[in-house]
Amino acid sequence: MPLAHGQSFVDISVKELAGLDIQRAVTGGIPIEKGSAPKGSHFVLFDQNDNPVPCQNEILATWEDGSARWVLLDFQAKPHAKKASHFRLKWGTVVKKAQPSTAVRVSKNQGIAISSGNVKLATTPEALLRISDRFDVKLVMKNKSKERCEATVTSSKVETNGEMRSTMILSGSFNNPAGKRMVDFRLRASVFAGLEQFYIEPQLLVNADTGIIAYIDDLSFEIVPLNPLRKATIGGDPGWVGKPTENQTAKLFQVDDENYTIEGSAGKGSKAPGWMEISDRKGTLSFALKDFWQQWPKSLEVNDKVAKLGLLPEFEEGAFAHMVPWYKYDYLFEEDSYRLRVGQARRWQIWLDLSGDGASLAKSANQRLIPIPDPTQAIHTGEWGFIAAAGSEGMAAYDDWAENQFEGYRRSIQEQRDYGAMNWGDWWGERGVNWGNHEYDTPLHILTQFVRTGDPKYFYVAEESARHLSEVDVVHFVNDDLKEYFSKWESKSYPSRPGMVHEHSIGHVGGFHPVEKVKKLYVDLDIGKGNPNPYLCLDPFNLGHIFTLGMSYYYLLTGDPWMKETVNRIGDNLIKLAEDRTYKFKGGSHSGRINGWTMLALAGEYNINPTKRCLNAMKHLADDALAEQNAHSGGWLYSLPWGHCNCVSIEDRKKGVPSHVGEAGFISSIRLNGLSYYYRLTGDERIPQSLLRGVNHLNNDTWVEEISQWRYTSCPASNPIGQMGVTIMTLVNSVNINKDPEQLRILKKAWEAKFERNLKNSGNRPGMGKSYGIRMYGSPEAMNLFVNGTQ
Repeated sequence: MPLAHGQSFVDISVKELAGLDIQRAVTGGIPIEKGSAPKGSHFVLFDQNDNPVPCQNEILATWEDGSARWVLLDFQAKPHAKKASHFRLKWGTVVKKAQPSTAVRVSKNQGIAISSGNVKLATTPEALLRISDRFDVKLVMKNKSKERCEATVTSSKVETNGEMRSTMILSGSFNNPAGKRMVDFRLRASVFAGLEQFYIEPQLLVNADTGIIAYIDDLSFEIVPLNPLRKATIGGDPGWVGKPTENQTAKLFQVDDENYTIEGSAGKGSKAPGWMEISDRKGTLSFALKDFWQQWPKSLEVNDKVAKLGLLPEFEEGAFAHMVPWYKYDYLFEEDSYRLRVGQARRWQIWLDLSGDGASLAKSANQRLIPIPDPTQAIHTGEWGFIAAAGSEGMAAYDDWAENQFEGYRRSIQEQRDYGAMNWGDWWGERGVNWGNHEYDTPLHILTQFVRTGDPKYFYVAEESARHLSEVDVVHFVNDDLKEYFSKWESKSYPSRPGMVHEHSIGHVGGFHPVEKVKKLYVDLDIGKGNPNPYLCLDPFNLGHIFTLGMSYYYLLTGDPWMKETVNRIGDNLIKLAEDRTYKFKGGSHSGRINGWTMLALAGEYNINPTKRCLNAMKHLADDALAEQNAHSGGWLYSLPWGHCNCVSIEDRKKGVPSHVGEAGFISSIRLNGLSYYYRLTGDERIPQSLLRGVNHLNNDTWVEEISQWRYTSCPASNPIGQMGVTIMTLVNSVNINKDPEQLRILKKAWEAKFERNLKNSGNRPGMGKSYGIRMYGSPEAMNLFVNGTQ
């Protein structure tokens, strides 16, 4: 197929890990080098035999010159089981484009309908959706009074109108029988050209007008047959097969991550695959929930009237009392109700198939096909910073090390049983009691490894973490009662509003237990190390724990609209804080982490929404950081707080006895990393010298040559902290920009010690998620620097 001069391309693979050999939908984003695909370029996909492949595309992001930066592709592939199919994306002035044999159609005559082949999803007054005139889809909630409350649509629209994929979105609310709104919902539904498989994603928006907790007794995705059911099958070992009758209900209930029971039939098992098949006179419909057992409790239920997928299935009081400790699991449950905190927004990924075969559908749902750009080409675009593809010359030892770190992370999730309806995708154990809320940006590091390797197993784990962060840990809505709860931490300079993010916390977001109960736990476990008033981590105002870069890259790799909405909401909140100039991003011993992480979080916003307003907000923060950098030492000098210097007791501090002066090294590093990213975006000429002087002070102040480690803080009595990833990244940034030989020498010495120590410990019990983030931060950049030199 002829293309105009200046043509270019990206090689793409689609790797199959589920053990299936069927045609499946493929959706995902591909990065494009700056200037390579000018505005107006047409994109065409070719298979490995150079035949054009039907493919729709959408520009997700552009470079400053208007050329395409990220392109979202929708096509189909049929790689053999555990094998890969190969494609090439070309662009230029296209003469002809391949068309699907059966395209998706959109109609808006009476309501909205999207259809292709046998699949037709249409809005209807009787339900949310009607499937091919055979089944109705409903979303039903029971409130604390046990009242049935069906989701009611108030608006609907076609979100994506394409020949390969079309998506509609429905919005509305759950109202009680008296007509009072409780919370809202959204539902996205997608149809794919010529495929029997389709996708429905219900979303619960916890935006109640009053209260800080929404109580739910049951939330079910219901499929109501319009014709009599002849047979139903619930997947499992054992499962259930039978003809649904009026007097019999079969129900599989996933009690926890290791056990399920089957009601209506003798049987129990471990990890249910999460699928069901229901047959009428026209054939069999199957449906499957991604990560069914991992998101316990879940259920599958069927009788002659309805088939139900229990997203938050009803339960009896005490059903989960065996899951201990209480501060890890119990916040979700109260008596026989679920508790969700106002501000959250939960989603579920449901795949359906009119050709049946629930077992294959569940495998496909859990390991969907994605387009994978050639790692070398993807990295060459500059989108992923200063890293090298796995398998590159000199990277073999690092590749093995990085793989061991990832497998250790996955093992820690399994061994610690970090599962549950609100937990899945996060890691537990920060301070020994808290859910991590992905401190150090877990999704970013796993997605970086995905891009380096082209292995989709990394993408699947990163997807879980990014979705958790966006749905559970971010405050999307604030009512007056939640503002009142937050008032004990709120300040005039930082009012309660959407876009706040919770740090590592018991219950992820706080509000489930009295503050005094959490404080007693911290004191009893000596989490504050002798401090009778330890910091409880319950509020969302701490900007030293806010991460968006991983979520922004997940959006660019998937086109997920909710992820973009989440990052934009966080970004808008942070931009307002920077613009108001009343919030203190300087002036205290922890201001460096607040300043640096906020700059990096704004970089995530800029990654998908590159506005001058966002850069100006980053400049405000850079100005604050530079204003406090000591003119003589190059460091940031504050009176060190308790925990950063314990040479002076708390009692003596109250009497005015001074502590040591300086800063924690990791805090200096976070600030310097924020400045480095700002420099990457703007070229601000003030930054290189600031970075050079700041790193020199960090090394002069805390580096211990004899043990190849940095001390925790400027206090000479503080212990070595090891090679914190943020500090490794800081030296990488400075060496790349300033080419300082002494900084390079220290970086190499620190890296060698870190690498050797981690290799020795690789066979030990895996570390929790925080360990993964700390270790991986800056690691691929450092290794590339040593192998390939500075940029």
